Order: sequence, then C-alpha cells, then structure tokens
Amino acid sequence: MIDVQTADRELQFYIRPQTFPVAIRMLRGGEEIPEKARRPARDFKKLSMNCQVIDMARRYGWMIALTREDHICSLGIAALGFEKPTHLHNSGTLCEGMYTETKAAGQRSEAAVDKFAPGEYATLLVAPLDRTTFEPHLVCIYANPAQVMRLTQAALWKRGGKLTSSFGGRIDCSEIIVTTMRTDQPQVILPCSGDRIFGQTQDHEMAFTIPWGQMEEMIEGLKGTHAGGIRYPITQFMEYEAKLPPKYMEANRLWEVEHGRAQFTNRDRVVAAYRRSFTDRVPVYPIVASFAGTLDGLSIEEYCTNVPKAITAMMNYYERYQPDVVLAYNDLAKEAEAFGCRVKYSDYVVPSIDQHVLHDDKTKLARLPMPDPEKTARLPGFLEQCAALVRAKPPAAIGAVAVGPWTIAMLLRNPETMLLDTFEDPQFIHDLMRVSTDFCKLWGDAIVKTGIGLSFSEPTASISLISPDNYRELVAPYHKELVDHFKAKKVGVTTHICGTTYPIYEDLIRCGFTTVSFDLDQQADPTLHVDQLKRFVEVSKGRAVAIGNVDATKFERSSKEAMVADVRRCIDTAARHSAFILSTSCEIPPRSEPEIVKWFMDAAREYGRYERIFDGAEPATPAG
Repeated sequence: MIDVQTADRELQFYIRPQTFPVAIRMLRGGEEIPEKARRPARDFKKLSMNCQVIDMARRYGWMIALTREDHICSLGIAALGFEKPTHLHNSGTLCEGMYTETKAAGQRSEAAVDKFAPGEYATLLVAPLDRTTFEPHLVCIYANPAQVMRLTQAALWKRGGKLTSSFGGRIDCSEIIVTTMRTDQPQVILPCSGDRIFGQTQDHEMAFTIPWGQMEEMIEGLKGTHAGGIRYPITQFMEYEAKLPPKYMEANRLWEVEHGRAQFTNRDRVVAAYRRSFTDRVPVYPIVASFAGTLDGLSIEEYCTNVPKAITAMMNYYERYQPDVVLAYNDLAKEAEAFGCRVKYSDYVVPSIDQHVLHDDKTKLARLPMPDPEKTARLPGFLEQCAALVRAKPPAAIGAVAVGPWTIAMLLRNPETMLLDTFEDPQFIHDLMRVSTDFCKLWGDAIVKTGIGLSFSEPTASISLISPDNYRELVAPYHKELVDHFKAKKVGVTTHICGTTYPIYEDLIRCGFTTVSFDLDQQADPTLHVDQLKRFVEVSKGRAVAIGNVDATKFERSSKEAMVADVRRCIDTAARHSAFILSTSCEIPPRSEPEIVKWFMDAAREYGRYERIFDGAEPATPAG
C-alpha cells in the first residue's frame, strides 16, 4: 500500500497544486484524536466549519480536529451527522429565498445532500497529506480546471469511461467527504458559496477527491497518461508561425530589404503612409498629366484625346521615373465638356474651357442632360484609360483624377460670373451644385468600377478665389455628401485644391477626405505667407494623409540646388509623422524639363530615406 509521503510526492510532481493536498479522516465516537491536532474552540477560541478547517490544512499545513463542540455551520453539522437535521432543514426553509424559490424546491435540494447518519461519526480530522500521522479515508486536492482534468484522466486510466459527479452549488463539504466515502469513487467538486466565502476558495479553483484505497491506481494513472504525452502544465503546441501585429511585421520587412532578401514596391510605400507607418523612404510622385504625353512627342491635344497613345505615354513615363503613384489623368476640362462646354487646347498650357454652357443663361441648367459616363464625349475614353492602367498592374499605387462638383459648376457657369452669383443668387449655386454633385457620384461610381483609386480635383475651391465662409456654405456640404457616398462603398476619396487652402483644412477633414493634396500659399503679401504643408501637419494630426507640396513651377526652369532645397523643406516638415506622400504643389507643366523631374525624384529618394530621417545618417550627394 502506498504511503502518504509517496502519494504527496507523486501528486506534487504530476499535478503541482498551489496548496497542500489534504488528508481527511472521519473519526467515530471514542476514536482517539491525535495529540498534535488543533481544536478550534480550544486553540482559536472560535467556532469553525468544515470548509474552513480544510482550507487551513491546505494553506497553513495544520492538522485540525473538528467536533460538534468546535462547529458553527448548521448545514455542515447536519451533513456530517454531528446532529440530526431539524425541521428547518427538512421543510426546505434553509434554502427558500436563497437557493430556491419555494420551500418545496428547497426540500428537494436538502434531500439531495448526502449525509452521514446522526452519531455515525464524531470528529472531522484533516491534515496536509505529507505530514499526516493517520490513514486517511480520502484525499482532497484543490486545483485549477486543467489540474482537475489531469486527475480525471488519471482516474480513468485503467477503467475508461467517464467519472460521474453531481453538483448542487451548496454544502460542498458533503460532496467532498460524504459522497466520496459513500460511493468510494473519485469526485469532481464544484466549491460552493460557503467554501468561497468562509473557506476563501478562489474563483479559479475546483476540487477533486480520491478515496485512499484508490490512491495507488490514481498515481499509476498519472504516470501512464504522463508517459502518453498528457502533462501538467499542459503542453502547448509551439510549432507554428505567429501572426503578429502588422507594424511588428513591417520591422521584419525592413530587415529583409536591408539584407537584400526582399524589396519594397512603390505601392508598399504608399500603403505604409496610409497606415501611418514607414517603409524604407518617403513615397513620392509628381502630379503628371500632359507631361507624360510630351515625353512621348505628343501634343497636349493628342494626349488628351487619343486614348491608346495616352495609355502608352503614361506607362512610358512610369517606366522612366518609377514614381510611387501613377495617375490616370489627362485634363480637368472633360467633365464640363461632357455637359456641353467647348475645350480649348494649347501647345504649352493645360486645356481650358472657352465656351461655358451656362454663361449667358443660367435657366439652361434645368434642361442640361446628365452626361452618361459610358457614352458622352471623352468620358468613355477616360474610363478605358483607367481600366488599362489597372490591367497593366504597375507595382505602384494607381489613382484617377476626376473633377469635383464645385469646379464643374464653375466651368459650366464661368468662374467670374459664378463668383458674382455667390452674392446675387446663392440659390442658383445650390441648384447647380446639386446637378454637379449628382454627376460626380455617377462619374465616380463608373471610375471606381474599373478598380482604380479616386481623387476629385477642385482647383477653384481655393480660398484664393472664394472665402472660407463661401466654402463652408456652398461647397463643404456637397463635398461631405460626395465623400459619404463613396465611404459607404468603402472607397476613400482624395482631393486637390489649388492656391491658399489652410483656412479650410479642418473643414476638409470634417468632410471626410482621406487624403488632401495642396498647393503653395498664394497670398500676395510675403509677411502673411504660410507654409501650408507645415500647417496641415499641425491641424490634421494624422487624421488625413498629406500630399505635397514642392513648387510645381520649378519644373520648367530651376537649379538642382533649388529643387533639392524644396524637397528637403517638405521632407523635414512632414516625413517624421508618416501619413505623408511627397509630391508637387500642382500638376507639373506639360513642357517641364525631364532632367528637373529626375532631380526631384533623385532628391526625394535620397533625402527621404527614413534611416536618415530617424537615425541621422547624412544623405549622399546625388550623382549628375
């Protein structure tokens, strides 16, 4: 027969309980109480209860003998047979209103409690298993659910099947002692309210009892299941590749790139900016439209009207400069042209409108047909251009530049005339904005359907032309409506506004634009000049991605030093915050110098390295 020290050693090895396993024996009347056993009434000058003395044994390591004279709990007294149950027990009164709704239900609960016969035993004797001087009737182990699971598995090692235990949520001392001794079977114990309140059993603890006569079988079961690979602490499967937070993985990607085992695509850099994170350098692109055509020897009109040539020209431009963003973009006149305006082309400047359909008669607005993106004027060709760019799959971010509702309205009416309307007939402006906004939704839906990103250019919404109050009253509600329309389709919207815009930055963010591209401040008085990129970073606090704002006019004529200085200004201002894409203040002129564009890209790639920005590494001198 196994001895108590060996049993305790094996339980400690295989189960590792946080408190001592407790040996429990019920002494009959006249059976001698060990001399070293503490007696609550005598030694503590306090009465106690079954759960309390078991808890003291498992926590303090004490041997305690509890007799009727030491006992205070009427439920535990009746369960151990130290007194005959009273009519309060038998009537269900002790359950009613606490554990059961009625006395009848309480009677059933009381009847379900296992009890020793009155006088069958006289003393409850408990002690930590390894210090026990008596032969236990059973051993009680308090443990967490995983440890109880291991004990259950061990109990079934030889016999198989399942253990059967029952739970009442009250008087668990009955289940620990009486049920285990009556059935001579291990029991899973759900500690009751009293055990938790007075025995101070914790929320994570359960209990398990083992009849002493089955201890050898239990230890053998622990050894057998342990050898079979079932262990405590529970073996954790570790042969997996963790899915870590994306930002952690971005650091790993940087190392992979640094060691030449991977590389960042142009698109990766842009995506990182939108995630408010970093790759190897600041993403960069110049805003390019007709310049791509002139590089291929096309006239501005050819680039804007010959779709196949425009597609080829844009891809050739991409291959030459490898910008991180490539645009489907030809001109800002095609939308107004689709409403009936006439486009004027030049050899040196971007297309413009020279006949405004509503200039002389604003009543024509009611008769204007809504352009069909699939059929009207140059709109189908632009959709073809968008789709071709998507099919080409350049490793860059790709977007389309459409015209926003305010600028369409301006071009339909004539900017000068419409500025007068802001004073003379604001209702007409709202009517016109209703039409142009509805068209922008229709047009934007067709563009998004190709799979490309969406941007609405609003050059005439500038505070250089209209007041901040005009923007808030006449433009912002329609911008928000437009952005909300696409937000519902999970499409983010970019906007570009020329000229001075810093007074409406907060308004643009409230409209919901995910990205704002901006120009240089164009105030005539130099003393009032504002660095719009710096101001946007301060106002937005990362709520929207900033795009800008190297002076686009430098691309026709500039020194390399001036270009590098402007690139550095932008990077030094915004790059540390992420949510920034270095670009130009506006579309670069169609006749820009290709070499200056190269200076811009080279300076951006070298000076925009995050290693330099955050670690202080000096930029190399660009070659050439």
